[in-house]
Order: sequence, then structure tokens, then C-alpha cells
Amino acid sequence: MTPMTMDEDFAVAGRVNDGRSLLDLLELEKTGERRFTANYVFPDPYPMFGGQVTAQALRAAGITVADGRPPHSLHGYFIRPGNASVPTELDVEVERQGRAFSTCRVTARQSGKTIFIMSASFHGGAEGPTRQCVGMPVSAGLEKSGEWRIPRLFSFEGRAAEQDFPHDEMRTRFWARCTADLASDHLLNACALAYFADITNGVAHFDTGTHSAGASLDYSVWFHRPVRADDWMLLDLVPHTVGHGRGWYTGSVFLADGTLAASLAQESLFLEGPARYFIHGC
Repeated sequence: MTPMTMDEDFAVAGRVNDGRSLLDLLELEKTGERRFTANYVFPDPYPMFGGQVTAQALRAAGITVADGRPPHSLHGYFIRPGNASVPTELDVEVERQGRAFSTCRVTARQSGKTIFIMSASFHGGAEGPTRQCVGMPVSAGLEKSGEWRIPRLFSFEGRAAEQDFPHDEMRTRFWARCTADLASDHLLNACALAYFADITNGVAHFDTGTHSAGASLDYSVWFHRPVRADDWMLLDLVPHTVGHGRGWYTGSVFLADGTLAASLAQESLFLEGPARYFIHGC
């Protein structure tokens, strides 16, 4: 795919998500005991955004498990490019329904072909100390951040933040919050976090004149505590390495008060040739 300028990206993003809501994307039709269909489709000239199918799969898994158990982790693999103009079928297998934990496997298909598989674990929570070692970057203060339009995302607004790993196309640090009414639904808020945290690509920091970042291969998120996605969250990505046609980075999602809400890791292609990403397809 020929790389686009940021202005062109924003123009496409505006046509894609204008007037639509994240809640529309997360609305699932139950078509079987543990089978769902995401019927909300829309025209998009790019492969389906990976965060979309991840959030939909997490929603399907969360609906299936016992009440009162929010997700604490997910691990997904992007098998084939998805198509936002085609409904997505989601099949959930409950591997374990224990006293405190539930574990599921979700397979997402379009037109009979698997595009995404995910394992997710849910935990009812337990009392205990809450501590963290890592702190939010001092230079990323919300009060000093200007508006930044986030491409492609439904129901999200953003603010820029100082970049530790600059890149012309792909930011590795920015603020975001959801504008849809998610209320206090733990599952919906977790889906919103997984959705927005996939929008950029830390591997693009390593782009050269001959090699560049490409499509996502996998995506993992650990939810350390419940969040309200309508509050400001800082996504902070750290590129680590590229080699053998792949690159890997990690990330943190902080609340405005510095609390670490979630951590993530992702691997994507890194191949010879021009950039093949649009922020950010699976």
C-alpha cells in the first residue's frame, strides 16, 4: 500500500467514522448459544482496523462468561485481513469456568474464513494491595497537550503528547478518551481500551529508506484495573526490536492521575519496501 500523508489519512478517517458510534460496532446479535454476529458494516478502503475485531471478540467472550468478571488479559492473532463492509461471525468456546477465573477462546470469521483468533481470561477480582513501579512520563502532562485528531477511531478524541520516539506518521504517545456513553459497564470500557490502544504502531520507529513497518501479527493486553474510557488515558509505546521480517513493541495505558491501567505488547511485520500500513489495519 502506498503511504498517505497525515492530511489524507484524516480525510479518509473522517469519511469512515463520521456520525458513527463505538457502541454500534460493539452491538452483537446472538445467533447461537455461544455464537454472535457483528452486523454493523461500513465502507472502508483499508483492511479492517485490528482494534475493531479485537474489541468485538472481547465483547462476545465477556457476554458469555459469568457475571461480575471483567477481563484481565487477552491474546490475539490476526490471521487474515478483515473487511469492515462484511459482517463478522464470532464463535466463543469456554475453556474453563472456575470459581474465580473464566477462560475463553474466540474465533472471528468473515465469509467462512478465519480472520482472527483470541484467548481471553476474566477474573472476579480479589482484595489486596495496589502498587506499581513504572510511572507516567513527566513530559506527557495532559494540561500541556494540544488537540490531536485520531484517525479511524469511532467515538474517540485525542490530544498530542511529546514523543520519545518520533515518527512522521505513527505517534508512540498520545492522550485519548471515548465520547460514547459506556456508563460503568466494565466490559464495554475494557473493549474501548483494547480498541483504541491498537491504533498506532511502535515498530514504525525503526523505518528506514529500505524497510518499514506493516500489518499487525498479534496483540496482547493486560487489564490491571477497571477503567472509565470516557476519562483521559495516555497511551505510551516503547519500540524494542526488529529482525527476521518482524518487529516488537510494548505499551502502557495510564490514567490522568498516573495510575497504570493496562499494559500491551504487539508484533508486526517489518519488511523491505515502502510502508504498508494505514493507521492501523490488521
